[in-house]
Amino acid sequence: MSEQLELLIKPCGSGTCPAIYRDEQNRLFIQGNKLGAPARQGIDVGDHEEVVELTNELLTYLRSL
Repeated sequence: MSEQLELLIKPCGSGTCPAIYRDEQNRLFIQGNKLGAPARQGIDVGDHEEVVELTNELLTYLRSL
């Protein structure tokens, strides 16, 4: 994975809120709230993976790309 991520959108402007980043290989990375344990039951998630919430605001931004 690339060392450098470009911030594409962070609606709150700063701090720890949902965001979308892109690396030099044009891959997207999502920052969001983790899905809690009860909701994760039945979802096969690897040890190296995480399920995060994608807000409507971020989804709207992704659709505009």
